[in-house]
Amino acid sequence: MKKIIQKIVLGAVIVKDRKVLILQRHENEETYPGMWELPSGKKENFESSEASLVREVREESGLDIEVIMPVSVFDYQIDKPDEICDSTQINFLITVINNKDVVLSDEHQAYTWITDEQIDEYNITNDTKDVIRKAFEIISKLNLEVF
Repeated sequence: MKKIIQKIVLGAVIVKDRKVLILQRHENEETYPGMWELPSGKKENFESSEASLVREVREESGLDIEVIMPVSVFDYQIDKPDEICDSTQINFLITVINNKDVVLSDEHQAYTWITDEQIDEYNITNDTKDVIRKAFEIISKLNLEVF
């Protein structure tokens, strides 16, 4: 029987100029090679969700951020040879608090900023597409000027 590892993953829907930042995983990644995703990462033990998100976004993109509000939650499983990762991803609406350029970590090979209309042009999981669409909907409904 495989060991089951439960993880909490925090996802950042970073919006700037009415576009969302997505990152492309390296082709040599074991999980989801070449897929586009939101900046995200695992919550460490005893780390607050907000601190984890700020850390992960800075590590993966070089951006400093402000957390605005939760957007959505989804679950996914990754079946590995010796274990199953059972993950819950909590996604937050984020704004950038500096105007630095994106600087990618070694985990990703490319980045782009996309509009709502461009979502289907990229190899993104359906769960992540739903998160991005929901974020655009929230921004529109609340008429959030910060974005």
